[in-house]
Amino acid sequence: MTSFGQDRRQSILPAPRGREKSAVKSALDLLAQWYRNPDRFDSFNRYLATKGLELAVRLLVVSSLTTVIIAMTLLRFSDAGVHNHVTSVVNAVIIAVTVAVIVLFCLLPEITRRWSYFFVVYCEVGVFVGVFLNSDPFIGLIQCVLFALIGGYIAYFHNARLQAVHIALSIVVLALVGRKVADYADPALATALCLIIATAIVVVPFACQFVLSLLGSDAESSDVDPLTGLLNRRGLQRAVVELGATGHASSKSSYVVAIVDVDSFKSVNDSHGHEEGDLVLRQIADRLRWCGSENALFARFGGDEFVLVDMIDTGAAPAFEDKLRRHLRIDDRDPAVTTSVGVAITSAQWSAIISDEELTELFRVADTSMYRAKAGGGNQVVMCEEKP
Repeated sequence: MTSFGQDRRQSILPAPRGREKSAVKSALDLLAQWYRNPDRFDSFNRYLATKGLELAVRLLVVSSLTTVIIAMTLLRFSDAGVHNHVTSVVNAVIIAVTVAVIVLFCLLPEITRRWSYFFVVYCEVGVFVGVFLNSDPFIGLIQCVLFALIGGYIAYFHNARLQAVHIALSIVVLALVGRKVADYADPALATALCLIIATAIVVVPFACQFVLSLLGSDAESSDVDPLTGLLNRRGLQRAVVELGATGHASSKSSYVVAIVDVDSFKSVNDSHGHEEGDLVLRQIADRLRWCGSENALFARFGGDEFVLVDMIDTGAAPAFEDKLRRHLRIDDRDPAVTTSVGVAITSAQWSAIISDEELTELFRVADTSMYRAKAGGGNQVVMCEEKP
């Protein structure tokens, strides 16, 4: 396995013991954790890319949309389906937009988070409108099952807050359609069917997302530094492989590695205590995030050493250096907290595959540059363009 930077001794402190939580309190804590979890769109897409499953997922979505188109088309020829000129036109519009979405799914080189949100909104609106187009409300009630599919998509790609909004909207629509069914036929039957469909709409997506959240948190906990929330050494080793697999950069981009060391960090701990030192580390971690792109990787290797791995366009090195100089210094402290930063940039253009040897060399050059910055008195950035 690649060893990035110089190994440093790290101490692991035991977690403080506390009172045993009740089952209810533990469940509520897990629910709160689930609700606060960030969107998993990027991490899940990286996972799909590393497993070669991106095409399979696209085909699954396209197949589902195609089935919806066939069903909507058949309803145009049913007495229980669309029943007048207005509903026929709306039905045709939904079919046409769905065809356009399928074409986009097939042609887009990359499914972005923004596009994914658009897709969710389109599905919500399409199902919301579609269930009220039929002359027989039972058909609309059956169509509400599609909300469960949307919830399943959200469970894998997005966060709990979006899921909560989706479930609330689904239940409102289901109640409205159920009321029409109760007036149209049998209230007891309408209630029974609504309960069955509500179970599918609520329980299946919620259970999927909740379990995935727990599994993801457990899987990621060994890759994340608990103090700063950044990746640790092991997590970065895993993530750089996924970063290359996603191919988020243009052909004119280069890998960049920055290694950051806090100047005179021991004096902060000695003078102000370890709690203040931990606060400084968290502040540096937050500021490091300002220096990278949305696809950058940020890590803490233990102690006061941080790492940024990113891709920058050709000619963007001066702007990147300026970001590091401006953000990785905390002036609102006495004395100010400064950093020594070493940067290595590949002169070769970016490719989707970078070898362990190339990455190791980039980290070696960045590490050497960081020590040059520290030997020069600190509070500076030393850049080096390296041919891996």
